[in-house]
Amino acid sequence: MSERTVYQMARDGRLPARRVGGRWRFRPEEIERWLDGSVSPAAQGLATPDRQGSIPEPDRFQVEETLGRIDDPLERRLAFVSLLTAACVARGWLPPVVVGGHAVEFYTAGGYATVDIDLVSAHEPLEEVLPRWGFVPRGRHWLHEQLGLVVEAPGSQLEPGQRERVTNVEIAGGVTQILGVEDLIVDRLAACVHWRSEEDCRWAAVLVDAQAEHIDRAYLLERARALEVEGRVTQLLGELDDAGGHS
Repeated sequence: MSERTVYQMARDGRLPARRVGGRWRFRPEEIERWLDGSVSPAAQGLATPDRQGSIPEPDRFQVEETLGRIDDPLERRLAFVSLLTAACVARGWLPPVVVGGHAVEFYTAGGYATVDIDLVSAHEPLEEVLPRWGFVPRGRHWLHEQLGLVVEAPGSQLEPGQRERVTNVEIAGGVTQILGVEDLIVDRLAACVHWRSEEDCRWAAVLVDAQAEHIDRAYLLERARALEVEGRVTQLLGELDDAGGHS
């Protein structure tokens, strides 16, 4: 397979892989199992019911114990979303997807600083699961003071095709789904162009540079045309090529 195909399969969760420091890493033994046709459920991005057809849902003790052992703030937030994903799958709901600043923080390996966890999620996971885990509502947000977590769901559903392009991150025994980097770049550029946010323009450029090896240019330009920011994307890609960031 081509390198581009391998990266796309890893991002889609069709190939067992994980991101470390913004780069894809593959375990040889997991690849061998994948080639043999025995892919692990986590590598596919979803939990699998046990023989009785039920999926165990994390309880408050498990959540606080698991997250309490993680010192790194970015890792703790990603692990939280992994646990929330397990709860959603257990109840038959679509997994939440990390968007916004938290997604930028992930793709820039912590270069972007944020405290909020922005999710695309239905309201049920927040309203039915988070209170059981010790979260309390604060306006648009859900807050867990002990763990230092702040959660918001600015959207309830992704646009067609976006869920198929999420990045799957294996963590805390499960999987966290993060909005694809191309969609994230275009979202930042849309805020830059249509809301005149220079900060968003800067972070779009940082994302392009940080993820140069993994960007699907055809899809990026397609999404850029849909949101009327194709000129900005073309400019960023041109600057990247001039700097020798793409071969």
